[in-house]
Amino acid sequence: MVSAKISIYWKLLRPKTALSTVLAALGGAFYLGLPTGFNYIILLLVVIGVALAHLSINALNDYLDYRSGLDTLTPRTPFSGGSKVLVDKLLDPREALLLSLTLLAIASITGLIITLFRGLLILILAFIGAFIILTYNNLWVKIALGEFMVLVKGILVFLGSMYAVHGLIRYDVVLVGVVYGLVSVVVLYANFIPDIEADRAIGRRTIPSILGEYAWVGYTLIISTLIALIVLLVAMNMLPYTSLLAVVPGMLLFKVASTLKRAKRLEDLVESLRVNTIACRGIDTLITLAIIARALII
Repeated sequence: MVSAKISIYWKLLRPKTALSTVLAALGGAFYLGLPTGFNYIILLLVVIGVALAHLSINALNDYLDYRSGLDTLTPRTPFSGGSKVLVDKLLDPREALLLSLTLLAIASITGLIITLFRGLLILILAFIGAFIILTYNNLWVKIALGEFMVLVKGILVFLGSMYAVHGLIRYDVVLVGVVYGLVSVVVLYANFIPDIEADRAIGRRTIPSILGEYAWVGYTLIISTLIALIVLLVAMNMLPYTSLLAVVPGMLLFKVASTLKRAKRLEDLVESLRVNTIACRGIDTLITLAIIARALII
């Protein structure tokens, strides 16, 4: 019984999706160099906090999408349409909501602990993050700003982790945070595409639902911006030159764009979403490893 419940929670929370947020936190934590002494404890709290906040988002989105009827309309894929845990009656919706709020509360507590050592800026950043989480589904995604808020989340996690671990923020490197945010946007944007008709039916205004059959154009613009930004930041010495390795999986995204343009079957979309997810994880993993490697050298 316990193992079955854990399995259901795992499916609802989708822990592997939190990797993008954890990588952004690690990138920020090591960008200015290696943490020292007690700062490793702060880093651990940061990673725990951002991971739990991400899992809270997953559970809350499933709850709200179930309540709105969206998840009964979206096609089932491994990458979009929610976990279907609530649609399949595997879990009481109130339990999913309680789990989400509990995780968010614990994440907030880690933020409060870090605030004791780093000051009110951490509390402000945590409040902004919690506000985005709680209002994403009922506000931002309805006014076509859902993707933008995911971009903001990446920047906040990167800069917030930098400040928490080192006690300072270099605002001149905000574009590095934009890279992490854009990677998350690319994943989210592509995953919205199979749900275009369902999103339209309940009044959600994702960028793909607005562009319709031209959603691939928006996707191409985003990935082009991402790749160009990585190259630019390396040229400006704001990312280590080894970050250029991230361009290799980045090239796969253009293949995804081509598939999205001509895909007529759900099966074709699912395969492109799989490649998209793998490529994006490759990008932010390689950039984070490059940042950590530089920190070990300097």
